[in-house]
Amino acid sequence: IDEIAAACEQRRPGSVTGPRITPWNSCEVEVITPEGARVVLTAARPLDPNSAQADGLRSIGIEVPKA
Repeated sequence: IDEIAAACEQRRPGSVTGPRITPWNSCEVEVITPEGARVVLTAARPLDPNSAQADGLRSIGIEVPKA
């Protein structure tokens, strides 16, 4: 995602917002095309098995192995 954001910003300065980390554990970049279309690129992030997010998933019955 970082490389894509940098390439888009270099090609069209001011067209990129992000990357940003979301509460749902992804990394997102928003790009506005020359035509005005809004494109959001999303990449999953690795889940830390010792994090509060992992504990939350376990609390609702989703199996997340502990480190």
